[in-house]
Amino acid sequence: MHRRKLGRGIAAIAILAATALGAACTPTPGGPQPPAVPSGSFTFKAISAKNTSSNDECGLLCLDNDEPYPINIGFTVKIGQANSATAQAVVGTPAWDWWNLFDQGPDQGDTYTFAAGGEQAPVTMSNIPLLDIVDLAWTTNKLTVAGVWSWAYEGDVDPIGPAGMATTIANAIKAALNATLAVGTLPNDPNQIVNMIIGVITSNLFPTIGSFFAGLVPWGDDAMGSRMYIGLGVRGTLKSIIDGTVGAVTFPSVAIPVVSSPPDINGGAIFSLGNQSFNNQAMTNGGVQGQHDYAFQLTQN
Repeated sequence: MHRRKLGRGIAAIAILAATALGAACTPTPGGPQPPAVPSGSFTFKAISAKNTSSNDECGLLCLDNDEPYPINIGFTVKIGQANSATAQAVVGTPAWDWWNLFDQGPDQGDTYTFAAGGEQAPVTMSNIPLLDIVDLAWTTNKLTVAGVWSWAYEGDVDPIGPAGMATTIANAIKAALNATLAVGTLPNDPNQIVNMIIGVITSNLFPTIGSFFAGLVPWGDDAMGSRMYIGLGVRGTLKSIIDGTVGAVTFPSVAIPVVSSPPDINGGAIFSLGNQSFNNQAMTNGGVQGQHDYAFQLTQN
């Protein structure tokens, strides 16, 4: 009996959602206006890195200490709003002097906690509208995708090379988002929103960004790996629908050919924006020795 009632409830939500999406309204002067939509600001940051398998390990000649630091590329885009994409690259402040030749960071098996502030490479995404199903009935309301592509690096020379590369890739992400999601359309069935976004990222965003890789000349520190985290600006019933569908979606892993930097994407997550913790996030990269396991946090400010 309870299962039957639950099934009817989910079906009713889906019908309501499809009706809201299919009957979009455009506000006109003197006519009905859309209700105000709440917004939120969110900060993504690295909390710690575990030296699971050392990058600097070289037998009897040196110790197994690594010097981890993160680079976070934050981006936003409103689906269906032209030229709405933004992107920024934030390089974590290395905790160790790059010119010091002695091993300085956590030994193999140890975890380093990044100091609050610059070491965490915090990325803040501000004024993100949080939409519910009824808000989608108005053409002026656009669903916001707010994400972070997080890179894990190990300090050897200095972070100048990776930092410049991250800025180049941030610009590429912005252009790719403007060419894809910013001119896209939400599906009529909100249960398909997550699949639609993952499909665009896999089929359009990654290949578009990839076209920028060939001209990059990586140098400097070792790229240990990366992961991508995609948040959706939702609340209420729409949040319940998103939360109910993300578990059935596998975030893609992407091996970036030819170059080791930018690093391979070791998967990630898609979720409704809000306080989140991402622990034991393995960072590995083809052709680069070692593994660092990261912990990240997303907090609503």
